[in-house]
Amino acid sequence: MKFLLLAVCAQTAAAFSGGYLSQLNGGNAANGAVINGVNGANGVIDVNGSGPAFVPHQVLTESGPSQELLDLISHQVSVELMASQAYMQASIWFRAREMDGMAAWMLDESDEERGHGKQILEFAMKCQFPVTLEPLAAPTSVWQSPEQVWAEILALEQNNTRNLLAIAAAANRCEQFGVMAFLDPFHVEQIEAEDKVGGILAKVTYASEGLLWQLDHELGMSLETHS
Repeated sequence: MKFLLLAVCAQTAAAFSGGYLSQLNGGNAANGAVINGVNGANGVIDVNGSGPAFVPHQVLTESGPSQELLDLISHQVSVELMASQAYMQASIWFRAREMDGMAAWMLDESDEERGHGKQILEFAMKCQFPVTLEPLAAPTSVWQSPEQVWAEILALEQNNTRNLLAIAAAANRCEQFGVMAFLDPFHVEQIEAEDKVGGILAKVTYASEGLLWQLDHELGMSLETHS
């Protein structure tokens, strides 16, 4: 009886082994096909016989930065410096008209834009991205009204938003996720900047002369509150 049971178990094990190897080796277990190792050249496991080779899961790795991304980051450093100059020129314009609150606000923003340029430059240097500073064109200095100044500042911020989004899109295309993470705070700041400048422009557009001077005073006081 014991011999009979052992014979049945052995037969069952052989059948299971044959069926399993047949599936594993593409139906070639009958020919004695076995997995004999890994091809180190391409990571494909060779199988003796006519069955298909087993290809292991490929681990995705971060690729290098594209030339497009490198160019955009390098350009953005100069863009931030140009924005700093534009804000400074607006500050000069308001200061010449004794609108000291708006002049101080613009000067503070000029410092912030320059700080952004230094941040991007520092990030690029840490990542060993090449940066070439571009000649800075003189900003507009002739405006007819405070409304024109604020309208140009809003357009400047909107252009900066587009530039930063273009960098993020280029980083996404070449899987530079560290660059995308670095840019996140800049995107948030741009939303706040456009909202702030757009709100001031709306007030300036419809303000009487008295309200315009009141707004100038409020902007100056806001800087003292935050300092």
